[in-house]
Amino acid sequence: MRCLSAVCLLLIAWPAIGNEQLADADLRSLYETRRWAELRESLKARSAPALYRGVVAAVFNDDRRAEHLLQSVITSAPRSGEAYEAYEWLAHIYFRTGRYQRFIADMEARWNAFPNKRELKNEQSAAAGFRGLPDQLTGKFRPSILHHEPDGIFIPVSINKTAATYFFDTGAWVNCMSESEAKRLGLAIHGTSGTLNTGTAVRVGFRAAVAPEVVVGDVHFNNVSFAVFPDDQEPWSDLPVGRRGLIGIPIVLGLRSLRWTHDGAVEIGMKSASADVRGSNLLFDDDHLVLEAELGQRKILATLDTGAQTTDLYENFAKAFASLVNEAGMKDSTEVRGVSHAETFESMTLPELKLNVGHLDVMLRPAHVLLKQIGAKCCIGNFGMDLLKQGRAFKIDFTTMRLELEPNQ
Repeated sequence: MRCLSAVCLLLIAWPAIGNEQLADADLRSLYETRRWAELRESLKARSAPALYRGVVAAVFNDDRRAEHLLQSVITSAPRSGEAYEAYEWLAHIYFRTGRYQRFIADMEARWNAFPNKRELKNEQSAAAGFRGLPDQLTGKFRPSILHHEPDGIFIPVSINKTAATYFFDTGAWVNCMSESEAKRLGLAIHGTSGTLNTGTAVRVGFRAAVAPEVVVGDVHFNNVSFAVFPDDQEPWSDLPVGRRGLIGIPIVLGLRSLRWTHDGAVEIGMKSASADVRGSNLLFDDDHLVLEAELGQRKILATLDTGAQTTDLYENFAKAFASLVNEAGMKDSTEVRGVSHAETFESMTLPELKLNVGHLDVMLRPAHVLLKQIGAKCCIGNFGMDLLKQGRAFKIDFTTMRLELEPNQ
């Protein structure tokens, strides 16, 4: 039957509008609670706003798609709340890839578009140390095998054709070195200082230096920035010359993949068997590399930190598994170390905890549960090398966003 009145047309239209609003509310809830895997699955079944599609692409390391979608949000509504969030997610992409010129340009565009935001002054202060730094570039790229000391995470690198041996740190969002190391390599240290968050959530001051060339195996980088810290600070106060530095996410991410074995080999740049991300268990949440693992039948999220020798659990764990902590835990105190800083926290210690990490069952003995949340808001703890070393090898693949622990034979 034909409907000829406006009232009838509205009656037909209202249910569709209601469903669309409900769907958008569901997506917004997943976005605000940072349930990234669920948001990604929800987007497959419907058309969705560009912001959510761009954020999911950023979270799962599809940077090209993320940049396109997030820029389209800004272009279509430059002073909307969605544009403000799009600027933030673009900043995370530029920061983790060491593109500091783009990072500063993005932040300045956001400050100009939203001059009355209360976060502005804090953001300007935090970003100050990265002003004038270039965009890191990846040049010649070829898979290669490096060698390390048994069970060690220090690998050989070349900086301006000078040899060094640095550890690789997936918990560090900038590359770092000591003042004496920068001088040994002939790098000019910028006078402008900035601040960075450490593993204990304390902001510490740093200066910066730029290396025109960094080579890891047969992967070449140009315009690589390093945060520079005094020699008497952690983690290199006791390290010999040539080892007072670390390669963080801007370089590690540029390697595309990294496979570490106990017996002294690190394979980098190996091609993924598949580009399918449906089995991914890694994601980026703000400025953290986050791993999905399992405790019993429950899925848990933790930051993945190869620069940490030991694993720490946080207040979120104590809340999520309160009965376990209260029944088996003993009151204790635990020291947590970050760059240039160490802090002791009240904690509960469990004798042991069985986890499934990278599709392999591992044991955390003992399990230290800090009674404070110092890491990513979404996470129950920070997983270190004590868990990763329980397999014969571990592989981090940034194409498929997957961590795999290989069982001992």
